[in-house]
Amino acid sequence: MIEMFVCGDVVNRQYNGGPVCDDAMSQTIAACDYAVCNFEAPIRGFGREQPKDGPHINQQTEIMSVLKSHGFDMMLLANNHIMDFGDEALEATLREGERLDVDMLGAGMTVEKAYLPLIREIQDVRIGMINACEAQFGVLDHNAEPDQAGYAWLNHPAIDRMVIELKRECDFVIVFAHAGLEYYDIPQKEWRLRYQHLCDLGADVIVGAHPHVPQGHETWNDSLIFYSLGNFYFSNRPNPAAKKNYSYAVKLGFEKGAPVRFTPVFHHTENDVVCLSPEGDRTDLARLDALLHEDYQRRYDEMSTAIYQKYIQPNQIRSLMGVPCDGTLKGSIKEVAATLLGKRRHLDKPVLGMHLMKNETYYYAARRATELKAKR
Repeated sequence: MIEMFVCGDVVNRQYNGGPVCDDAMSQTIAACDYAVCNFEAPIRGFGREQPKDGPHINQQTEIMSVLKSHGFDMMLLANNHIMDFGDEALEATLREGERLDVDMLGAGMTVEKAYLPLIREIQDVRIGMINACEAQFGVLDHNAEPDQAGYAWLNHPAIDRMVIELKRECDFVIVFAHAGLEYYDIPQKEWRLRYQHLCDLGADVIVGAHPHVPQGHETWNDSLIFYSLGNFYFSNRPNPAAKKNYSYAVKLGFEKGAPVRFTPVFHHTENDVVCLSPEGDRTDLARLDALLHEDYQRRYDEMSTAIYQKYIQPNQIRSLMGVPCDGTLKGSIKEVAATLLGKRRHLDKPVLGMHLMKNETYYYAARRATELKAKR
């Protein structure tokens, strides 16, 4: 049996030298036959900030070589920050990966390269891998030009075709997905259905990222779905609950003719270094798994309504109105004050509006929230 280590999001914005993982974690990674992380930002010093809604993130160039020294073999690039600084930064990141002989997956300087799957044969076991992300800035969707740089779209029909083709060629197929609402401990129903469909097409494992917090896992027929591995190392997160990044990685076990096995690897950040979490002070994976079934519909409805009221609806109004307004009297007064104080200079209404319309995660939440509102 071969083992693959897979962890969640990595961004190191303030690297000052030294290891990212402690000795025990580093040994755990290096002991596996192959190791994968989600490299969620381009390297620093290249390109410039692109028009988008949300923060622009990049990371120190050295972090890629540090990750390799810990045993990582592949870095996933299909995510919502990889194009924050444009083509030049992506190209520099790809070039650095090539220099270090690190596999890169999910983004490229053309549509064809971004959608290329990767096949690795390890001890006579062929594993096909795909990496794709929800539609955000940098996505290569139906409107992308062939020579356009960006990342693969998770809902593109090409992903379905790739899963089917890889299943014919390989012993196992893994889809690394980057999607969903941030900071919620359950996935949206629509993404659950999408991942289950990919399993029906032939994927043996789906590994999710993007929510920045861990979510549960489930078995779908003989396939495994991990909805979110949370953060592995993510510096400067604004959410206090994510500061220590309590989460889990997985060791996937592959053996021809047998279902994929897994072992959770619980970890957190201590003194700016990722370390193994001791029993009694770790992510409660059993609780997260239970949330996928216990009262799930109610939680899903509450989550959809909350994000719609807090973020989607006010920003829809902001993007459409010619005057400062968020749809409420109190909020509109605050918007006027913020505008007069110059705090809304960065607000690009057409870009914000496009973001809200383009991203299927927000569409799923808005649709469910308005359905519930219409039923009252």
